[in-house]
Amino acid sequence: MKTITIPPYLLIIFALTLISFGDPYLIKRISDKDFRYEFYTTDKKITPKTSKTYFWFKGGLIHEAQGGIAGELLNDKFTKMYHSNQLAEQGQFKNGLRVGEWKTWHKNGILASILHYSNGMRSGKFFRYDEIGNLVENGKYSSGLKTGKWTNAETQEITTYKKGVIVKKKEVLTKSEKYRLKQENIKTESAKESQKDQEETSDALKLKAYKAKTKE
Repeated sequence: MKTITIPPYLLIIFALTLISFGDPYLIKRISDKDFRYEFYTTDKKITPKTSKTYFWFKGGLIHEAQGGIAGELLNDKFTKMYHSNQLAEQGQFKNGLRVGEWKTWHKNGILASILHYSNGMRSGKFFRYDEIGNLVENGKYSSGLKTGKWTNAETQEITTYKKGVIVKKKEVLTKSEKYRLKQENIKTESAKESQKDQEETSDALKLKAYKAKTKE
């Protein structure tokens, strides 16, 4: 009977292949019609919080949902690339939640955004750039909500937020506008005084007429 000898390097490749499918801590690689992904997972069991968005891997796909999980949690380094091998997004997960600094890139390789996460919530400075590298928008997040001053170069607006809600700006008047309003107020007060004097005069005349009629 003839014995078939398998080269050692084939055995090693086969063993590594089995390990890569069975060990969640080894890098995983998947792709779709737009991107390629490289990431790690963990089989750690956690109790998800309803206010946070979790990312997990199951059935050859990356899934995300708020307050729930149904697969291996994404953990450690995460890379998303265009099929041209240009980076599209890069960051880090911890037990299914985004953490630390995350960056995205346009297809031409120009940096598109920089944002930061803390335990799955946007937190810290945010920057957005156009396809030629000009800063378009910047601001700050706190617990997932916009806070402080946000600047938008496209609309030429500076907006102030407090806990995600826009704070209305106080109207700033020029000297000419202040003078105009002052004169209008003076005219209004003068008109009120004039009307009051007329009413008092009219009332005095009526009273005098009544008294004269009573004497008769």
